[in-house]
Amino acid sequence: MSITIIGPNDPALDALGAALTRLPHLDARLHIIPWPDYRNTLIAGLTAETSPWQAAFIPGHIWLPELADRGFLAALEPLAEATPAAVRAQYDAGDVIAAVANECRYGGQDFLLPLFTDGHILFYLEKCFDFGEDEVPVISTHDMAHLARKAHHPPKHYGLALKADVSEIFTDWLPYLWEAGGRIFDNAGRPDIANTVNIDALAYYCSLSSHCPPHTAFYGNAEIADIIRRGEAALVATWGGQAAPLFLENDSDSPYRAAVFPTPWNATWGVGIPANQPVGTQQRVLAALMQAMGPETDRAVIRTAGSPVRTSSYSSEALKRYPWLAAQRAMLDRAKPLPADPRLGLFLGDLYEYVHRAFVREMSPQAALQAVQKRALAAMG
Repeated sequence: MSITIIGPNDPALDALGAALTRLPHLDARLHIIPWPDYRNTLIAGLTAETSPWQAAFIPGHIWLPELADRGFLAALEPLAEATPAAVRAQYDAGDVIAAVANECRYGGQDFLLPLFTDGHILFYLEKCFDFGEDEVPVISTHDMAHLARKAHHPPKHYGLALKADVSEIFTDWLPYLWEAGGRIFDNAGRPDIANTVNIDALAYYCSLSSHCPPHTAFYGNAEIADIIRRGEAALVATWGGQAAPLFLENDSDSPYRAAVFPTPWNATWGVGIPANQPVGTQQRVLAALMQAMGPETDRAVIRTAGSPVRTSSYSSEALKRYPWLAAQRAMLDRAKPLPADPRLGLFLGDLYEYVHRAFVREMSPQAALQAVQKRALAAMG
């Protein structure tokens, strides 16, 4: 039986695809699903009598708590007991960065083998700012308005570009929310979305639009990448997993340098194994994945995406060669994930929708977050 691994269209998956090509005896292949269809395809397979594919990419703590809590994924440790010791040694799980490994766990069990991360790196035009001699400047979100205003010189370049499309805006806002001390649940586990800290953090984020290109409310990954390619904004936050295509294409020097927020957000993309297939199949799949996702593939992720998951990939040589990599490593040390609560999925989509409504001034920040709070409470019963 051949192994099919489903995943979204992300450059990091090219590294795994190349590894599978080098290892034909694994009889494994990638099947790419367009992102708008990905979650529905994933859930359909996980809820079928038997999954039509044998492994799937999952965005770490965003979906893992929900899927693991519902029993859709196989825990990896029991399966690894049947994996040959030589395969486990070659995979070298101890090389995975601790923060990444933690995100692949739920309820004390491992559910994902990580391939790459998507976390916030702040790119800045070096000609516009002097952040001192630090290899990786740490730039507070509280300073973004001042910095953007200082560097705002359209049409030459804007002070800032935000990834504020409805499909991206909630995660784009998270570094501002986290640094302000905001939260999604209170200490008792109840939704606490419309608190004053959250409202003020959203109002501040929305105010930054005055230093952005006119259509920043519709900027997703592709639009932000184009802004960086053209040098049209002095400050731009995007995923570390986009860095390699931006910095390495055409072998040209980028005018941007990389910094980090004090409290960025990161999601680790890893491969999980559906529970609705025979244990023997699960064991074979895990052994194949461990052979294909070792240190060599992780080093290839640097060149295809820019965001490897292993300590060994952040060697002194690599840090000198790839200008964003030190910021990527610093981001992983600082990142704060979303709460590992399976109930978050009940209203996560509302956070995107209503934060965007506040950004485009259809609602006030207070009204938008109060609407999410009401919907979250209703969804949780």
